[in-house]
Amino acid sequence: MTSDREAVVFVWLSGQGYVPAALLSESSGGASYTLGYGRRYAARPDALPLDPVSLPLYMPRPATSRRGVLFPVLRDAAPDKWGRKVLGLMAGRHAGTLSEMDFLVSAHSPDRIGALAFGDTPAGGPRSLAPWAQDDAMTVPEGDSACSDGSAWLERIARVVAEVDALADDEDLDDLRKTLPEEAFLQALASSLSVGGGRPKALVRMPEGHCIAKFGKRGDPWDEPRIEHATMTLAARCGIHVSPTRLMETDHGSVLLVRRFDRTPDGTPRHFISGFTLNAAIDEDGDWGSYHDLAQRARQHGDSHAGPELFRRMVFNALCANIDDHPRNHAWFVEREGLSMTPAYDIVPTQARFKTYDLALRCGTEGRRASLANVLTRPEPFGLRRDEAEAIARDIAGVMSTWRDHFAACGVVTKDLDELAYRFRGVPEGV
Repeated sequence: MTSDREAVVFVWLSGQGYVPAALLSESSGGASYTLGYGRRYAARPDALPLDPVSLPLYMPRPATSRRGVLFPVLRDAAPDKWGRKVLGLMAGRHAGTLSEMDFLVSAHSPDRIGALAFGDTPAGGPRSLAPWAQDDAMTVPEGDSACSDGSAWLERIARVVAEVDALADDEDLDDLRKTLPEEAFLQALASSLSVGGGRPKALVRMPEGHCIAKFGKRGDPWDEPRIEHATMTLAARCGIHVSPTRLMETDHGSVLLVRRFDRTPDGTPRHFISGFTLNAAIDEDGDWGSYHDLAQRARQHGDSHAGPELFRRMVFNALCANIDDHPRNHAWFVEREGLSMTPAYDIVPTQARFKTYDLALRCGTEGRRASLANVLTRPEPFGLRRDEAEAIARDIAGVMSTWRDHFAACGVVTKDLDELAYRFRGVPEGV
């Protein structure tokens, strides 16, 4: 089969920088994708598998994706709903006219999420493969040196993000572009290209290091960045390993800064895969599996500590109605010796009010039902005895019983606290 397009897949290796690892080929306009490792790369003693589950280093032949869907690990590296809207804006086209390959390889930034990047030749290194996404416009600037906390640059990004968020999908994208300085426009938008999810966000470099900035969204019923900060810090109090967060204020509302787990303190990229990739999921609209599946697969690939951590996250999510706990919001670092779970980075109660809540992943014998009774029904796949699981859940519930005081201390207003009480109603009283 003749390839329509090809791209070299690079991976960042410690002490080496970006190294050419594999060749990705697209055929028939995206009906089929193949990927094969370079022989020299696979033979390296420091080589990392792009995906240890579905793309091990020693494949006898190039792998072909099923049903014309990108390989899950490459889907991890591609922008999600928000980033796709941004790419369409930068290209001057509706995002629906761009292909999966366009989304993956058009824009490159040294600050992109994860350790994968793309280029057209092994010797040329990673670069943007679209004329409207030149590399020199894709670097995320440092926070304004004149302001030690980086607030000046964050204010600048917040303005652009707010205007992009206000755009309806069918509006003329060029109208917005003409109202913004070209440099600010490109840099602010480029900083959000490879960040997953559907909410407005951007990559920023702040005094504490590389961060993801999360902004409020048009139509939010409450101060989402502030509530996520309160939830993440409450999760940390419950013994969950979370990325550090802090809140900043701008003229466009509060902004949550989440420390990037995919960067070492000196800024070196770290390769990771999502729970979708760990579960070898192809159809993201289908059955997403269970927490138990993730725990068992992680253990099969070398992570002996994921079980108890996943159990804690499952209990916490059930008790605060965080129903956006899909597999892309769980991730694992890829190392030669195996996988290890990353810190949690996206925990917040749902804005929707339902009579009962279901998690995105199955969490017990009652399926996805978000209740303490359900999450305690099958502790064994997490490597826990029933008494151990009950003790962990009791400790988490005890800390979460103080949620209202904790959220108030984080600046959440009374109106929002009263609405949040409906999400926390599953927390037992008197624990």
